[in-house]
Amino acid sequence: MKAKILILLIITLVINACSKEVNGGKPQLTFTSVNATTIPLNSIVIFNLTLKDATNGTTKDTLFVARKFYTCPYITKDTNFVIIPTYNGVKNQKANIEYTFQYGSGGYYNGCINSVGNALRTDSLNYYFWVKDAFGNTSDTVVSPKIILLK
Repeated sequence: MKAKILILLIITLVINACSKEVNGGKPQLTFTSVNATTIPLNSIVIFNLTLKDATNGTTKDTLFVARKFYTCPYITKDTNFVIIPTYNGVKNQKANIEYTFQYGSGGYYNGCINSVGNALRTDSLNYYFWVKDAFGNTSDTVVSPKIILLK
């Protein structure tokens, strides 16, 4: 009986050891807050996220940001990314990420506009965030609340 329990324990340990990723696991990203859910044109938008990385800090980790509009006929979904500044820490340390942009400043952060740059209109969307670390591990995707971009 004791031998069966020992064998079962060893099998369980081997299965658990094999299921872990080589570098300690994937990053964990959580959505913390956004400064507003209704955004007037030319306003600053601030998303706060928390990152817990299983490695010792970040080096060349990347934050991906995707937008998915609800009704905009010109934009259905698009993605952008930023490199997270390197920080050295201890394993499983939490880092606060503040992702800020100006809505309506031209470029990627405009609202519902067509390819010519006109037909701006009020629309709503969600922002999706995920992190890919230097080892290729990807966090789960977190979603912002519904955001309304005013024209």
